[in-house]
Amino acid sequence: MKLQVTKPQIRFATSKAKYPAILGGLGSGKSQGGTIRAVMLLLREPGINIAYYMPTYDLINLRAMPGVEEILISMGIPYKVNKSRYIITVLGYGDIVFRSYDNPQRIVAYEVAHSIVDELDTLKKDKAAYVWRKVDERNRQPTNWPTSNTLANVTTPDQGFSGFTYWRWVKEPLPSSELIKAPTWSNPFLPAGYIAQIRNNYDPLLADMYIEGEFVSLTQNKVYHFFDRNKNHTSRKLEASDQVIHVSIDFNVGGCCATINLIQDNNPIAVKEFVSNNTQEFVLKLEQYRPLPDGSKRRIIVYPDSSGGNESANAPLSSIALIRQAGFTVDCPASNPLIRDRVNSVNASFSHERAYVNTDECPRLTEALETQGYDTKGKPEKFDTHPAIDDWTDSYGYFMHRKFPIIKPVIITGIGMAQ
Repeated sequence: MKLQVTKPQIRFATSKAKYPAILGGLGSGKSQGGTIRAVMLLLREPGINIAYYMPTYDLINLRAMPGVEEILISMGIPYKVNKSRYIITVLGYGDIVFRSYDNPQRIVAYEVAHSIVDELDTLKKDKAAYVWRKVDERNRQPTNWPTSNTLANVTTPDQGFSGFTYWRWVKEPLPSSELIKAPTWSNPFLPAGYIAQIRNNYDPLLADMYIEGEFVSLTQNKVYHFFDRNKNHTSRKLEASDQVIHVSIDFNVGGCCATINLIQDNNPIAVKEFVSNNTQEFVLKLEQYRPLPDGSKRRIIVYPDSSGGNESANAPLSSIALIRQAGFTVDCPASNPLIRDRVNSVNASFSHERAYVNTDECPRLTEALETQGYDTKGKPEKFDTHPAIDDWTDSYGYFMHRKFPIIKPVIITGIGMAQ
């Protein structure tokens, strides 16, 4: 083979364990380790089939199938691709079947000898366990492999100590399990500055997880454990010269929490907060911030809870429609971001001292950031009465994720480069 590989990739690809797992950091080449394993298993035993699973078919098209093709081309092995069926047929050997596990009930009606599941730890433990069970049901094609049918896991430790990977490979490992660590720095083919880019994007806790490929506790601390009312405090206030304000809002009957934010030197600054009983009252309060002393109007951009796009008890029209009707700009995705992504974007900005809060003008947001914890299921605490601390953090998080999301570093690869 003319393929450049890392030591963890080779160890995983050749593992004789029935349940091998490669736990990798970002850019460690774990997915290529998975595709190498798929090809090597197929070449070792002509006549069998292999299954490769990813969270979505988009990822299969972008990463898994091209990854297998790169390996086969580098080895000079002929193959055919059936894109509509997501199958690569290696001529004279067998098929590599690619499937998404976004809908596990559809993992039916085929048999394979070995399977590789990629990025399983992006799912919560119970959902990951269900996917694993469905995949295992397909693993029943006869094979002469020493440990019979194998089921491999390729993932980053996204769920930490509360995830399926930690439970199955560390806390309660099955017989014939093997856990292989692949930190980011184990990949010598990465571009210069890649690890520094990860540290700059994430808070220190997540940076260690995504670089070292180690399990970390994501629930022991407060949700916003990097917020510090001293380091992240600013005396900046809303001024008449501020031409643009960014207003985040979380919709709740009886307690719509809103935070007014500025963006200065590309840093978000929370300068004021207020509560409205409903959307109409929110619009009326927002009107007070529109006029400027010179007679012009301030530009107001609203970052709402996406659920406000539905008709509710708050208004005969959707909440978002009411805000637009009042003449305000709305910046809102089709659906709310994942809670984890929203929390991570806020923590990253606070940890690098890129986000600030006027704690005097925003006392309830400050209290919420300091006190919200995790519930018994490992999720940020939610409360039934409004306004509550989760209403403030949710509201603030919509704006932060929309304007300052975490972008995972991307590696452009070609044939022969570890991914």
